[in-house]
Amino acid sequence: MRERAKLDKLRRIKHAARDVFLEKGYDAATTREIAQRAEVAIGTIFVYAEDKLDLLMMIVNNDLDAVNDKGARVLQRDGPLIELLMAFFELRYRYWARHPQISRPAVQATSDFLARSSDRGEETRRFYARRANIYAMLADVVRRKQEQGQIGSNAAPELIASLFVTIYLAEVRRWLSQPTPRPGVGLASLRALLRLAIEGLAPMDAERQALASTD
Repeated sequence: MRERAKLDKLRRIKHAARDVFLEKGYDAATTREIAQRAEVAIGTIFVYAEDKLDLLMMIVNNDLDAVNDKGARVLQRDGPLIELLMAFFELRYRYWARHPQISRPAVQATSDFLARSSDRGEETRRFYARRANIYAMLADVVRRKQEQGQIGSNAAPELIASLFVTIYLAEVRRWLSQPTPRPGVGLASLRALLRLAIEGLAPMDAERQALASTD
């Protein structure tokens, strides 16, 4: 009975936090209003979340875990590297486009490379821990493409994966800054930059020039 009551409070807090963030925006939202909407004491909020950021992470974490699971399966497919990367990142763009009021602060947290999550709440630590998984998945596909001779660079797969993530983070933030982020627009810009990163800036030989001219 007690466990059921706890789960019910958690459900109400999540729903209330989502509603307030969507209505007020993350910056204007307060934990006091979230507690009122959830019909719990404000102290109860902090039993489940360390702070307002932890509440935000509580909302998106399960969704992003599901996105990651789909992304892992995408990266196991055969096909050109650019297509695998685009399919992987498209899952994120589609998710972020649903509720920009929530997505903007969440992506900002993703982009905070200097963040120290040790003093954060459990949900925020879980959010930051996901980054290592993303880097590892991308490094694995890069390593596979290197072994198949589809990537000319012998740079460390982890370094190449870091470049791809850096491009994504810069682009997704720029895209989300638009009043109405449209996935197709953002993905087209991301594709152009990822393709540039993959192909490099070295002069093309005759065969590559012929292929490029047919694109």
